[in-house]
Amino acid sequence: MSIRIHRSVGWSLLALAVGLQILPGCRNPGQSSLPPSAISPVTQPLPPMPKGDVYADEAVPTAETPIEPGDTLDIVIRRGAGEEKFTSVVRENGVIGASFLEVMVTGLTAQQAEGRIQEQVIPYMRNPRVQVVLRKKSLKIKRIFVFGDVRKPGAVPMPRNMTVLQALAAVENYNETALLEEIRIVRGSLDRPYIVTADLARTFTYGDLSRNIALEENDVIFVPREHLGDTTEAAKKIMPIVQMAIAPFYPAFLIPAFFPTATIR
Repeated sequence: MSIRIHRSVGWSLLALAVGLQILPGCRNPGQSSLPPSAISPVTQPLPPMPKGDVYADEAVPTAETPIEPGDTLDIVIRRGAGEEKFTSVVRENGVIGASFLEVMVTGLTAQQAEGRIQEQVIPYMRNPRVQVVLRKKSLKIKRIFVFGDVRKPGAVPMPRNMTVLQALAAVENYNETALLEEIRIVRGSLDRPYIVTADLARTFTYGDLSRNIALEENDVIFVPREHLGDTTEAAKKIMPIVQMAIAPFYPAFLIPAFFPTATIR
C-alpha cells in the first residue's frame, strides 16, 4: 500500500514538472530574451508620432494649437475707429479668404495668423490691427499609452502636468503582482527612443515623489510584473492538471484517516 501511494505521488510530481515546462505564462511578457545587439538598425526614417491639439483638461484650443483645413477663423481687422469682421473656413489647400485677401494659414497658431494677415493688409490699410480667434473643426486630445500589469491598459487622454501616478489611476490602478520599482517609460522619437525609469514603490513607502516622473505626450508606460506574479499565473494553469492527476488517489489518504481499521486493496 505504501509503495502504491509513493508511486502515485511520484507521478503527480512528474505531471507538475511537465506542466511547468509546457505551459506558457512563466515569463514576464515585457522582458526580452534577446541581447541589445539583436536590435535591427533603422533602414529608413520613421514618421513622427501624431500630436494632439489640447490637453484632456482643456475645453478650448490653446495658444499653441495649430490651424488645420476645416477649422474656422473669426477675423477682425481694425483701422482707426472702424473695423471689418470676417468668418472664414480654412480650405483644403490651407488658404482662407479675408476681404479681398487670400492668406495661407495652415500650421500657424492664431497669433502667427494675425501677423501674417496684418503683413498682407499693410499695403492697403494704414496701421491695421488684426485679431484672429480659432474655432477647431475637431480637437485632438493629447495622449499617453499604458501597458503591462494594470487593470485597463491602452491609450489614456493626457491632462496638463500628468505624472506616472496619475497615469496608473487613469487605467484603474495596477494589479497586486505589479513591480512598481521598475516602471519603464519609453519616450522620444520613433527613430531615437530612450527609456526613463519611475519608482512608485518609494512614493508609497517613503512619500518620495522624486521618481514619480512627469509625462510627455506619446509616452509609453510599461508596468512590469514581479516574478511572484509570474509564478502565480503559472500556478493557476497548472493546478487543474495536478488535481486531475492526484484525484484518483484521494481515497488512499482519506479512508485511513476516518476509518483506521479499514483495508484498501
